[in-house]
Amino acid sequence: MFRLVVTRIISTGRIQIKSSECLSSSSRHFLRNSTSQSNERPVISTTTSIDKNKSEESSQTNKSVSLPKIYTRRGDRGTSALLSSGPNRLSKDSIIFDVLGTIDELSATIGIVISTCPFPTISKQLENIQCSLFEIGSCVAAENCSTRFVFNDSTLIKDLEEEIDKMTDELPPLRNFILPGGSSKTSSSLHFSRAVCRKCERLLTKWLNNQTKEQQETVMGIYLNRLSDYLFTLGRYIAFKEGHKEILYRKSK
Repeated sequence: MFRLVVTRIISTGRIQIKSSECLSSSSRHFLRNSTSQSNERPVISTTTSIDKNKSEESSQTNKSVSLPKIYTRRGDRGTSALLSSGPNRLSKDSIIFDVLGTIDELSATIGIVISTCPFPTISKQLENIQCSLFEIGSCVAAENCSTRFVFNDSTLIKDLEEEIDKMTDELPPLRNFILPGGSSKTSSSLHFSRAVCRKCERLLTKWLNNQTKEQQETVMGIYLNRLSDYLFTLGRYIAFKEGHKEILYRKSK
């Protein structure tokens, strides 16, 4: 997903954002940086038709034609390209695509959480986290060796820690292991997101361990580690706010 979406953002020079409220300052800078170096411009259709309706219809048609197709067929043989690979293509079973795919999976699970979350403020926080995950995926797709795609903003980690502390202050003390799931759909989805986040962190660590020392200089792994703690705490917090009791671990019979 990140290879496809980010490559197209760069290659077409088209980014359309209706609202930037969900983006952190680093996210907005990231998007400006991605578009400012593009040499191509969007196709602007023109028409000389006197008929206003035909002119508008023609304009809409031309705008649709200018958009890139979602499929390219270039990956039909099991290979794909990265932002850093140029004309070279890698097999899709490479670990870097496991990392990218799991980041995408994590963002999708957070999207499920947002769809049921009853708290608008928390939904905005989760949308901002999705933006951060998009940036991490772009850095990985550039093999963390590009000056255009950098994820080293430690304030994002601090923000997660502050939110964890705020929620923990309201929650009852955690004295037992708890089981994921329960009556709250949003809370259950958050526990699933937390598990996917842990998987994402493991894969990223495995990939980084095989890279150069310079490529390993990143806070991406720290961010994912803290994000899993945030998702766990948020799962407890939402269940608590909705009035659901936690399911405690007991010795199996």
